Amino acid sequence: MGTAVTSAAPPNGRGNTRSSLACLLCRSRHLKCDGVRPRCNRCVETAKQCQYTQSRRGGLDRAALAERRRRLEAADRSPVESANSSNLPQPSRTTYQQYNPSPPQLASDVGADLTNSYGSEPPGPAATLQVDIGNDIAGDPFITSYYENFHKFHPVALPLKHLMRIHQDPRIQLNLRPLIAMLRFIGHIYKAAPTDPILVQCRVLYSIALFWSSYKDESKREMDAAVQLGLDLQMFRQDFAAKYGAQDAVLTECWRRTWWMLYIVDAVYAGTLGAANFVTVDVEATVDLPCEEADYEKGQIPEPQTLHDFDCRELAPESTSFSSFAYLVGAVRCSALAISTAPKVAASEESLHILQAADSVINAWLLLLPSSRKQVMSKTGEIDELMFQAHLLIHVPLSDLKFNPVEWISSCARHPPRETSSPELINVHTVRVRKSIEAQIRLLALPTEHFRHSPFTTCMVSEGTLALLSACTFLLEGKELAVARDQIRMTIGCLKTLGELWPRIETNV
Repeated sequence: MGTAVTSAAPPNGRGNTRSSLACLLCRSRHLKCDGVRPRCNRCVETAKQCQYTQSRRGGLDRAALAERRRRLEAADRSPVESANSSNLPQPSRTTYQQYNPSPPQLASDVGADLTNSYGSEPPGPAATLQVDIGNDIAGDPFITSYYENFHKFHPVALPLKHLMRIHQDPRIQLNLRPLIAMLRFIGHIYKAAPTDPILVQCRVLYSIALFWSSYKDESKREMDAAVQLGLDLQMFRQDFAAKYGAQDAVLTECWRRTWWMLYIVDAVYAGTLGAANFVTVDVEATVDLPCEEADYEKGQIPEPQTLHDFDCRELAPESTSFSSFAYLVGAVRCSALAISTAPKVAASEESLHILQAADSVINAWLLLLPSSRKQVMSKTGEIDELMFQAHLLIHVPLSDLKFNPVEWISSCARHPPRETSSPELINVHTVRVRKSIEAQIRLLALPTEHFRHSPFTTCMVSEGTLALLSACTFLLEGKELAVARDQIRMTIGCLKTLGELWPRIETNV
């Protein structure tokens, strides 16, 4: 092997050594490539674009470094000549980086690409963008949409025919990629149909990110639009998923999940904000329930179970089980039903009946859980995130402990009852609250490396923490008090961990 590498060259000193790295075009055609940078001789002869794969070691290889050094030396010797070598302006590296900071994880990969001088020779392999947005813009519908709908309002970009012409120049093509990406983005805004069902997913997810980034009003607008579109399209009907599923089982399952996630997020917004605008709560949904997460990931979608099956699970065989997603849907429905049993203004004598009805709804969910769903952590240490949310939600304490002044500053807390409950009611409900707190603490204390959960779990945890704080102030003593205070420290630590990702949580903590 060493002999082959060090074999003697022909007398003329210019032996035809085999290139260690062929360009992408030669490699795809299984042709011999001389590996000359920036363009191999075969690509030069055929007038084809020549590209090389990016070095896995990072940085520029020897050939690229030598080429870069040669250009810099030439620029130093004759700055005027270098400036006139191209009819296009050369952007300043410092200026571009100042106004376009790259994310830390991408800086080493694309920094050199975006600051490459216009009109210069194509960069070496290390400067090739990893994300290819395509070279053919002539038939791109989003580019066409941009020029048809937006360009005339702000005509700063190249006219379309000239953009296509200049884009064919390999010296400039790479520099146009950020512009083309932006043109496509704007063109997509005009091209997207306002009634496309995929926008329900987009708006729900965008709303979540906005809300927990402290853009409350913008989040509400996105969520309201998502709910309205979901209702207009009747996504809650059983036949919707099949109609838009394109005979693809995974896509059909995706549409089922879209409605139920819309329902869940609508519910947790109402609970988090204490608002009465849970719009989807009264919708009579017939859409089937989601399947197991593992089946969804594998693409092996079983025959879906119905909401009627879930509501009659107490009559089903003991072996009957539903997916984690289905149990989360059930937990949200239970919470919504428990809240709906309480009128806006209730007389003190009705409180006991209201709490008994709410307890019955919640206990039914807990008692009908199969043993496999009562533990949210598997033997391998993985947490079932959907069951984690379901258990936290079902154990949110509807606290009737004495109101602690600190609750006035928590956005998750609710106003205390106006009337004093009877001693019997206080005793019963205090026991219920303490059990809920203990259940939440057990969930939070699960041994995981990082506390990473849905940001919506924040208010569920916060309400339990506030109830525990009230218990520390008015109820617990001695050893129980010391343990409870440690538990409060743990929950605050969990919330601070989530606050590192989401500004709204950080502010609330």
